[in-house]
Amino acid sequence: MKNVKNTLIGLYFNLFMVVLSLILLLRGLIHGNTGNWLKWILVFALISSEILNIVFAGINTVNSFILFKNSDYNSMRKNMKALKFGVIPYFVINFIIYGLLFLLFFAASRGLILFTPIPFLFLIPVFFAYLTVIFTSSYGLGFSLILYKEKMISTGKLVLHIILQLCFVLDVLDTIILLAKNKTVKISG
Repeated sequence: MKNVKNTLIGLYFNLFMVVLSLILLLRGLIHGNTGNWLKWILVFALISSEILNIVFAGINTVNSFILFKNSDYNSMRKNMKALKFGVIPYFVINFIIYGLLFLLFFAASRGLILFTPIPFLFLIPVFFAYLTVIFTSSYGLGFSLILYKEKMISTGKLVLHIILQLCFVLDVLDTIILLAKNKTVKISG
């Protein structure tokens, strides 16, 4: 559970750095001074927090594999629940920030931004957000595999749960379904 807590702290720290960098960029645009030293500190903080998130992603993936190997159903369930529900505000705030940025660029250019390569830049945060979905799904995937190993779900349901765990929004719905339907599991020895 400590890994999950550290991961959530890392994700929200990263989000805070993104918001802070946008505020400082806006301030610099208004005053005509972006503050060189501050910009580099922010770039360093953003890169550091992203590297930290990658490390936590690896730790959580390895931890979910170990829990699966040991058939530790309860820990897998707790970690899945905490991580999936803990990142909901992260994704909502992330979506709002980048949605507002796109609307700002769209309105400022009177729609001409669509005919430039700039909209492709918005795919970069979407890519990193999707990577976050993938690593937060490690416990959900492990949980589904434990249920399959214990013959509580069929192969078709396992494939469905794997697909749902790898999709935005559907991963949270799948987590709710898995948690509601599988409160306890009898682990065969």
